Amino acid sequence: MLAQTEVIGPQVNLPGSQQLAPVFFGLMTLGWVAVLVVSLLVRRARNRDGHRPVPVVSILVGLAAVASLVMTIVWWPPSFTSPEFPPTGRLFPEQAFFYRTVADLPVSPDSDRWVAAMGDDPLSAGFGGEPVDGVVFGVPFNPVDDATPTEEVEIRLNPARSFTGPYPIADPAYIESMPTYGFDNHYVALDQGSRRMWELIGTTVWFGRWQADAGARWDLDSLDYGGPATTASRLPLLPGVLTYDEVAAGRVEHVVWAGAPWISSSRTIWPALATDGLADGADAPPMGAWLRLRADADLSGLGPQARVIAEGLQRHGLVLADTSNERFGLRGTADGRWDRVDLRTIGQLDAKDFEVVDQSGLMVAPNSMAARPPD
Repeated sequence: MLAQTEVIGPQVNLPGSQQLAPVFFGLMTLGWVAVLVVSLLVRRARNRDGHRPVPVVSILVGLAAVASLVMTIVWWPPSFTSPEFPPTGRLFPEQAFFYRTVADLPVSPDSDRWVAAMGDDPLSAGFGGEPVDGVVFGVPFNPVDDATPTEEVEIRLNPARSFTGPYPIADPAYIESMPTYGFDNHYVALDQGSRRMWELIGTTVWFGRWQADAGARWDLDSLDYGGPATTASRLPLLPGVLTYDEVAAGRVEHVVWAGAPWISSSRTIWPALATDGLADGADAPPMGAWLRLRADADLSGLGPQARVIAEGLQRHGLVLADTSNERFGLRGTADGRWDRVDLRTIGQLDAKDFEVVDQSGLMVAPNSMAARPPD
């Protein structure tokens, strides 16, 4: 069987004008119907007085209502099922810290107090499966190549610190929190042939004009970072995201990104370069803290998918790379093949099942993603 190389999924309305058009035309239809009812009542009253004018107003209003209804149908969101995403393979050079095992690393002297500050929050895998409340949770990505059309993107917040473009735009374009949107709205394009990756955050499309809060382009053959990024930690988004194919194959071979509400608002450690943490306490773990699932953690109650993920967390660990308002959660793709019941069993693990490793000896340079290998 040939390996899947493209996303298998439906057409989608994009966030912005396509998303609002059916609402706008639907409201117009209701408005015109209301006006039509009123005009017919007025005409009926006039008919009782012997007046029988040509119903020009009623005809025009009726035509307007029909036109609005047609536009509502035209712009109605297409039928949606969660996409299935292809394997990404290794995105960066082998020396990147993403692929570094952590079994040989010592426990950080800060581990006990940082873990204590995390409380007893259960671990969650809040991604994948069918939509929940209109949203498929997780990070989608879009395979592209040299033939993919490109678009100029207006950067709204900080264009000086973003890649100026153009950006390759897949069709359909899968954007985070589809199909109703409302969260980070990341758009990720991956060109495995030319070894490049593009990211946007806060993505919207208004009448064909693409806009975003920030944007970045990554050279997948380079270990340099510190330039434009779309994540709070300034790390590339996709390398730390769990994919269905690797879990189905039975082995996760990279570090996993995690978000949490108790990340420090002022401190970072490599490999993170920045933070948007919410916690002010002195014991709050910094953005970039690297946690290893303890070897004695009880995995017996985990489902098959959750167990593969947990075993990967024992080998490669997780890095605090994003702030979450509520949960201690792992990042994964928005793939319809995930078993949400299975993934929910990972909640049997919590922060106390982890220990913080001392990764200070891994850093080759502050602005490099390279990590020293095991001795």
